[in-house]
Amino acid sequence: MTILSEGGNIFAGTTDFDHKIIPSMMQQINSVMGKTGVKALPIGSGATPTPGKMSGDLDMIADAGQLIDYFKVKDVKTAKVELEKMFQQAGFETKKTGQIVHVKTNVDGASQQVDIMVVDGGETAQKFHVHNLPKGSPYKGIHKQMMVADLAKATTTDEHPNGFKWSPYKGLVDRETNELVSNDLDKIAKILLNPNATGGDLGSVESIVKANPDAKKIVTKYETDPEANQTWKQKKIQPKESLADRQLNRIVTLASTLVR
Repeated sequence: MTILSEGGNIFAGTTDFDHKIIPSMMQQINSVMGKTGVKALPIGSGATPTPGKMSGDLDMIADAGQLIDYFKVKDVKTAKVELEKMFQQAGFETKKTGQIVHVKTNVDGASQQVDIMVVDGGETAQKFHVHNLPKGSPYKGIHKQMMVADLAKATTTDEHPNGFKWSPYKGLVDRETNELVSNDLDKIAKILLNPNATGGDLGSVESIVKANPDAKKIVTKYETDPEANQTWKQKKIQPKESLADRQLNRIVTLASTLVR
């Protein structure tokens, strides 16, 4: 399974930004994208922005086929070159890496990084990267994607006795034939979670476990098995130490130095 990933720091001078300015960042991007008739769509946390939450970049996705048609070029690689040129001509600083065209926006006097991933079936892929993470959850969208992939591998039906594979670009595919089974989230949820599940139940680790309690085994595997994919633990959000916790830790530390 290939998971869309963030681009990291590409530009000098960009800063973390409050989600409240995401609409302004998107407006700058789509003021240029609008010329192509193709809209860049937010993914990850940017698709459900939370004012007060901070991010280092905004991930967006654009449909490669539509851009190829607009620029009248032969492949995705050339379409990305043309897209980058378009942003440069509009006065934006850009860089291009792999599948991504990086664009530096400017809101309220500060610079931000936007990563536009150009992929086939962009509109379809975008909905697979919109998450609904509970407040305070230690998990991110990548954890949800890993769970869906594991559930797809473990689930079998009479029509698909060898199970499924999860493609964040296409949807649920047959593990043996690679043929698309469904790109409808409601249908996918019913196959992987329970007959009454909806696409919304695939929005987070927590909602997946609630809809399919057996999925808790996947969480336990990643949390306790040292042989499991370490990406799970590496990407978890570490809880912030409260003032009360810091004070308690200071008292415990001080006490340990006084008691001999």
